[in-house]
Amino acid sequence: MSNSKPINLYAKALDFLSRRDYSYRELFTKLQKYTDDTEAVKEVLTQMVEQKYLNEERYIENYINAKSQKFGAQRIKYQLMNKVADQELVNNIYQQAAIDEFAIAKSIWLRKFHGKQPENTKEKAQQIRFMAARGFSLDTIFDIIKSTKDEDIE
Repeated sequence: MSNSKPINLYAKALDFLSRRDYSYRELFTKLQKYTDDTEAVKEVLTQMVEQKYLNEERYIENYINAKSQKFGAQRIKYQLMNKVADQELVNNIYQQAAIDEFAIAKSIWLRKFHGKQPENTKEKAQQIRFMAARGFSLDTIFDIIKSTKDEDIE
């Protein structure tokens, strides 16, 4: 926890935020490691919010933009659920982001499987598991497999 040398929580918070954005909850957890005084941590975080160094909306937007090319909505929202307290805010910002999940999922599927249709149920299950692990809905996954099958016919 805390050592014999007192630490400047404000400077520590600025140091963390200078590297990347953090959610309120993440930064609170990080600063708790340096002191037992919860009120001091809350006070520093309140200052950070007032000075606009700490902004939940900006954090969520940046997180969604960073992860949306690799993962689906379900996985991104699940990860944000562990980082941000306000799930309604997460859902609203995700909807405003207007991400074409089908196009992203299709590009990931094409990169991984090179457009190769599953030849049997084992391969199909493997492809479904791969895409589901990245947070894409089953509807999206089945649409991708079906759409690429339709493209092969033409």
